[in-house]
Amino acid sequence: QDAGSLSEEGARLLDPTGVFGAGVPMCPPEGDAGTGMVATRAVEPRTGNVSAGTSVFAMVVLERSLGRVHPELDLVATPEGFPVAMVHSNNGASEWDQWVGVFSEFATAAGVDLPRHALYDLLYAQALQGPADGGGLMAFNFLSGEPIVGLEHGRPLSLRNPGAPLTLQAFMRTQLMT
Repeated sequence: QDAGSLSEEGARLLDPTGVFGAGVPMCPPEGDAGTGMVATRAVEPRTGNVSAGTSVFAMVVLERSLGRVHPELDLVATPEGFPVAMVHSNNGASEWDQWVGVFSEFATAAGVDLPRHALYDLLYAQALQGPADGGGLMAFNFLSGEPIVGLEHGRPLSLRNPGAPLTLQAFMRTQLMT
């Protein structure tokens, strides 16, 4: 993906001495934490953003520095110097993706041609119709260790209360919300 090249103005901003010239090829952003903050305009105090993918993190721009140490938080700053509290979880949507893969295999085995994006749309819609409390289902989607909760090794696990109905809607809602 072509992201253009460094302009004369950009080169002067980076290097006022003029040694660094314009025309250097740029690469598209990777979507790191800083990119997400700028893209969502979460750079002023009392704003924040959440990123959910393989891992999940939230960044909240603070009005002032924290009064004590919070080991579960990483502290960074905005370009203007406002303090930012970041909390990170190693485990995000990976288990959801595994279940989408299982349903994709089922569709293929049944002779149904269902593109992956359509399957995601379908399962998200089903999840939104599931009971908010999971309907007696619980999921612990730790594929890897999770320092924030003191878990050294991951083991994904789905549980159901005896007698609780096992429905697609409740199951996918539980997987999504865990």
